[in-house]
Amino acid sequence: MDCGLQSAPDREIWDFAAASSAIVVTKDEDFAQRKALAQSGPSIVWVRLPNSRRRDLLDWFQRALPDIIDALERGETLIEVI
Repeated sequence: MDCGLQSAPDREIWDFAAASSAIVVTKDEDFAQRKALAQSGPSIVWVRLPNSRRRDLLDWFQRALPDIIDALERGETLIEVI
């Protein structure tokens, strides 16, 4: 949303993230499936949490962030967080 891609198709988000070395943080399984099949492209953090209030999601994410960063630093490019 910060990049103006809130209504963009997945391919456009994927290409933008790859070109700008961004990491896609998503609840959308499509990105995880695409990454599982791709040798290149952006890193994907697939958040598999039930629907929740924004505040709860942000609190959870703050606690999970150190582990996510560690995984990215180890070179993982598809990180599933539950």
